[in-house]
Amino acid sequence: MRWRRLNSNGPVVPPVSPTPPKPSTNDVKVAKAALPPSKPVDLDLSALSLEDDPTYIDLEKELSGISEEDLSAAFKDPPRLAETEAELFGLQPIVEEANRTRLNPLNLPSAPLDPDVPCTEEAWAASLVHGRGIHFPTFHARTHDIPVANIQFRSHHPRLLDLFTHFATHAASSLGIPTSRVVTLPTKRTLWTVPRSPFAHKKSQENFERRVHKRAIKAWDAHPEAVDRWCRYLRRHALGGVGMRVTRWERHPLGVGKARLEEVAKRLDKPEVMSAQKIKALGQKIVKEELTALSKAKVNTKIASKN
Repeated sequence: MRWRRLNSNGPVVPPVSPTPPKPSTNDVKVAKAALPPSKPVDLDLSALSLEDDPTYIDLEKELSGISEEDLSAAFKDPPRLAETEAELFGLQPIVEEANRTRLNPLNLPSAPLDPDVPCTEEAWAASLVHGRGIHFPTFHARTHDIPVANIQFRSHHPRLLDLFTHFATHAASSLGIPTSRVVTLPTKRTLWTVPRSPFAHKKSQENFERRVHKRAIKAWDAHPEAVDRWCRYLRRHALGGVGMRVTRWERHPLGVGKARLEEVAKRLDKPEVMSAQKIKALGQKIVKEELTALSKAKVNTKIASKN
């Protein structure tokens, strides 16, 4: 006995009767013209879904009065899923595939670039280049070999780590930051041995392992504002399960010490030169105030002792 499955999610329907001989093409056309157009049938298989293990006999009873054409028409396409953030959070209704607008390359800031025409980095970054995110990015050449940043990535999952480092190199290339290729650092391996059972069964132990995979990217010869924008962009689009540690070096221009000293000197007031007489008068005033306070304290102590 042969069975035919309509789709992966639908029921398996056995044939109701033996397969009749195949009619000719003219007979099929006449039969289709004579039959009225079939209407879609709404199937109610809720009773079968409540059972733990429905059998083919139960399915045959439910579907005995329905033809295969009506059964095929009854299975509708699943509803469309949200593709944008507005559709996901209900801010905008889900648009059907026929009414969905697609990205037009001619409406971008610049049209697709001609490989034979030289262009700037800004035009290259703003142009639509199909498949650019799959391949390696453009590694800009270093000009002065001055390091500006070093980013270290850590994760327990190597595939996530490779994906995020690929994303980070593309972001640096779009900002015009000269970077190194992704460097694979030694993997940190930690082992723990835990007894499975205490006391008499201490010899039965179990080992646990944790591996931390590391990658690093170093950047040179970039403006501090560009490096800061690159780091903030990576933190904003951080990938779950991947940690990131950024080390940055910022350099001041020549003569910054002299300029800083002049700025501090302007803010500080010049101290007033006091004469010997003013210093003597100030000392006598302080001694007089201290003696007055001491005499008041002795009087208060005598009054308290008498009471």
